[in-house]
Amino acid sequence: MIDADLVLAAQRSVRDRRFPRLDEFEEEEVEESKGSIGHAIVGELLAIFPGVIAHGVGHYYAGDRKTAKKLSRIGQFGYLLTAAGGGLGYLGYLADDEDAVPDGYAYTLYTSGGLVGGAGLAYFFTAWIYDMVDTPRAVLSGGRPPPRSRFVESLDIFGDGG
Repeated sequence: MIDADLVLAAQRSVRDRRFPRLDEFEEEEVEESKGSIGHAIVGELLAIFPGVIAHGVGHYYAGDRKTAKKLSRIGQFGYLLTAAGGGLGYLGYLADDEDAVPDGYAYTLYTSGGLVGGAGLAYFFTAWIYDMVDTPRAVLSGGRPPPRSRFVESLDIFGDGG
């Protein structure tokens, strides 16, 4: 329902070019919408299957857009590192196949590809597992971000800082 007094106050403010402070309005008790167990199960299922491809789907379903964006960036960074590691491994394969290139170059490329790809898989699985583990909490809390998500913030190196 629209509060008629609030609309009239807003119209007067625009007309008078005086904008009231937020504490001038009476605060109403707004009951937060909380999810149910059924919604938590749906969110968990979304975090499991589509979440393996698009990280953060469970949190997005719960209404926690902030954590969903962070998990998405973490998962995308994992995809990037895994692809770069695979590319380095393939370059190692090509160098190993060539007779003119010493074997040391191929082994270096294999090793660096394995390390970079392993780090990418760690990011990938961390984002996916965190989405699966924390989605029921996000659904049942009504989409509020976790109270302390320093773990996610530390992994989100490309994030907005908030």
